[in-house]
Amino acid sequence: MIEDLLPVLSVLIASGAPSIGAIYAITTVGTTMAGAGTEKPEILTKALIAVVLAEAIAIYGLLTSFMLVTKIPTITTLADSYKALIASLIMGISGLSAAIGIARSGSAMAGAMLERPETFSKNVVGVVLAEAIAIYGLLVAFMLIAQIGVAPIPH
Repeated sequence: MIEDLLPVLSVLIASGAPSIGAIYAITTVGTTMAGAGTEKPEILTKALIAVVLAEAIAIYGLLTSFMLVTKIPTITTLADSYKALIASLIMGISGLSAAIGIARSGSAMAGAMLERPETFSKNVVGVVLAEAIAIYGLLVAFMLIAQIGVAPIPH
């Protein structure tokens, strides 16, 4: 039945979507960094922060998947299956969104640092705020996963 497949599909979405986003951000920022680094190699260390934050998005998806896998034995109702699916969608969508933000702001940061390296501290704010979107999704997904297998309170 479909409710038996939803938890497994949830694991796929929770880890797959953020990972796809992370690789998009890493390759986008990495390409820009490589170009900027040929002109000013000293900016590469600071610009690397965008790549590290992009990789963190894949880790958030992995954490969500681990939590979902541990909950699979307790998923016995359709409501619990939907909770797992919605938690994975929250992580997947927030992870993809954050990755797009990091790709754009991280590339812009690397380009700006090529011209004026002293702008790093102001430019990195956009990258950090974009990555924070994935953290928000992770927290909401964790809260929803914690509700799987919990009996509803009768009214």
